Parts: sequence; structure tokens; C-alpha cells
Amino acid sequence: MQSLLDKFIKRFFSNEESVYFAVLLIFSFLFIIFFGDILLPVIISVVIAFLLNGLMNALLKMDISQQLSLTITLIVFFGCYLSLFFALPSIGTEINNLLQNLPIIVSSFQQTLVEMNNYFSKEDIDLIFANLSNQINSLLSSALGQLAGTISLMFNAILYAIMIPLMVFFFLKDKNVLLPIASFLLPKENGFMQSVFSEMNDQLFNYVTGKFLEMIIVASASYILFAALGLPYAVLIAILVGLSVIIPIFGAILVTVPVVLIGLYEWGVSENFYWLLGFYLLIQILDGNVLVPILFSTRNNLHPAVIIIAILFFGGIWGFWGLFFAIPLATFIKAIINSWPDPID
Repeated sequence: MQSLLDKFIKRFFSNEESVYFAVLLIFSFLFIIFFGDILLPVIISVVIAFLLNGLMNALLKMDISQQLSLTITLIVFFGCYLSLFFALPSIGTEINNLLQNLPIIVSSFQQTLVEMNNYFSKEDIDLIFANLSNQINSLLSSALGQLAGTISLMFNAILYAIMIPLMVFFFLKDKNVLLPIASFLLPKENGFMQSVFSEMNDQLFNYVTGKFLEMIIVASASYILFAALGLPYAVLIAILVGLSVIIPIFGAILVTVPVVLIGLYEWGVSENFYWLLGFYLLIQILDGNVLVPILFSTRNNLHPAVIIIAILFFGGIWGFWGLFFAIPLATFIKAIINSWPDPID
């Protein structure tokens, strides 16, 4: 056993920098797990500032001055931020209306299944809706149970709305001051770390910005389709379809359920429903086969099994942000493995 342990240490930790980096990774991972909820606004601000820094660097490459590049970047950020802020009340209204009509939507779906009695027996339908009713009751009970924390939730929302733009502003404005402070944790000899971070920097920026563009394009195309057909809750469902691109494989499957349910509620099995289903599937096909290859020209080359494991693992730990960064984090781990120093003889 001692010999096996010695071989393991010699294979992976014979280099001083690799030991330091492993300790730093473990400490960072534990720190985020234990303090991630408290520092969530800081993490969100760092992510946003990272994306905006890419825009700012692009402007600098166009021979635009530092001050003007910073000003344009901040105008873009605050313009998008205010647009989202003013859109939230209408989105909240649609969510409230959808929750109120949820029993009717489920009932219409049940009626549709009853009419398709050639494919489903009465026992199958009863079993489906017994389970579905339990899930809906659990969802509504959870929503009602959280009403007690509404004041706390509103306070946190207001706090985030103030803190995040303020931190993004300072992260962009004073990055040349803040980055050297953060780098004091790194050892003097950090060629290995620089190679890992250099490999990840462009990939991460391209991935995150590509995902945001994909979300906007897919959500916009979905809204045009839903609005043209007169589907209820078009804005809300289009946003869900846009957000679904965050979760590879599972996202498109999950978001199809509300699209189908609301389509059946509005039209039943009719011509409009078939138009909805056909064009919605066309959007999904074009997204996967045309849009994704264009936006993500640099492939991560991750096996589908690795992607699924990363989604389940990081999504289970960090929720929405874990799902969003599952593939970049998996790519980061892959970069570490590829760049890990060879053992010293």
C-alpha cells in the first residue's frame, strides 16, 4: 500500500507547482461550496465583468481609447440591465397567469388523452394523471410555502439589483488594480497554471458569449413563432425555450413539455397544433445543426457521456449556474489533465 501511494505521489505530485495548484483547486472548490450562496452576487458580477471585458478588449483592438471603450461597454451593460429590469413585471404576470390556469391546462391534456383511447387505456390515463396531480400539488405547495419568505426574497432581489451593477462597474474600471491583488495567491513559478488559464480563457469567453447569443436567437425565433400562431404565454414560453439551450440534451426535452401542453390546451389536436409542433421542431433542428456549429467553431471535443456527467454533477451542486458552466468546467478539468506536469525522474 505504501509503495502504491509513493508511486501515485511521484506520478502526480512530484512537481512543486502541481502540489500548489491541487491545494488551490481543493480550497477554491470547498470555499465555493460552503460560501457560494453568500458570495453569489460576487460570482455573478465576476462572470458578467469577464464577458464585458471581452467586449472591451475587442473595442481596444479597434484603436478606440481605453476610456471610450469602458464607456461604450458600460452603456451596453446598463442598457441591457435596465431592459431586463423593466421586462420582469410582465414576465411575472405571465407566470402568475400560467400558475392559475395550470389545472385547466392539465385537464385539457387529460381530455386529449381520453379522446385518443386507441393508444391509451383508461388505467394508463388514470395512472399518468395521478402522478401528474401529485407533482402539481407538490409544486403549488412549495410555491405557497415560500410565500413566508417573500420579504426576504424581495430584500435579496433589491440587494442584488444594486450590488451587481456596482461590482461590475468596479471590476471593469479597476481591473488593473484588482488582478495583481488576486494573483498574490499564485506561486512565483506558475508556468503550468498560466498554460491552463491561457487555454481556458478564449474557450470560456467564446462558449459563454456563444451561449448568450444562442439563447437570444432561439428565444427570439420561438417568440415570433408563438406570437404568430397566437399561443398563450408566448413571452414566457419563448424565454424557457431560450434558457433550455443552457442544458445540452436535457434542456430541449424538458422545455418541449410546456410547449405541447399549452398547445393542446389552446387548440387541441388540430391544424394549428401541428403547425406549432412542426415549426418548433424545426427551430430545435436548426439550432443543433446550423446555429451551434456557427457559434461554436472551436469545439470542446467532450464525449457525450462526459457532458451528461458534468451536467448532473455541477447542476446538482450549483443549480442554474452549475448547469450553465457544466461544459466550461468539464473543459477546464480536461485542460488541467492535458497540461499536468510530467513526473520528475
